[in-house]
Amino acid sequence: MTADDALNAASNFDRLPEDAVVNAKTAVIILGGAVSERTLRRAPPITRRKISQRRYGFRVGDLRALIRGEIQPNAA
Repeated sequence: MTADDALNAASNFDRLPEDAVVNAKTAVIILGGAVSERTLRRAPPITRRKISQRRYGFRVGDLRALIRGEIQPNAA
């Protein structure tokens, strides 16, 4: 996914359903750069969701709850 694709997905974040899964690049943009892409891979603050054998993403509902402060980040 290119940076433009990630920005496009982030711009449509409000329209995505709670169960949609976005990749790490999009999650970094949504979280305002407070967490790096490397941190999301190594010690994610929320549960990663397996998409395929080697692909992971983050559930939109979990990202929204993290932003609102409804859930605490996972302990690293």
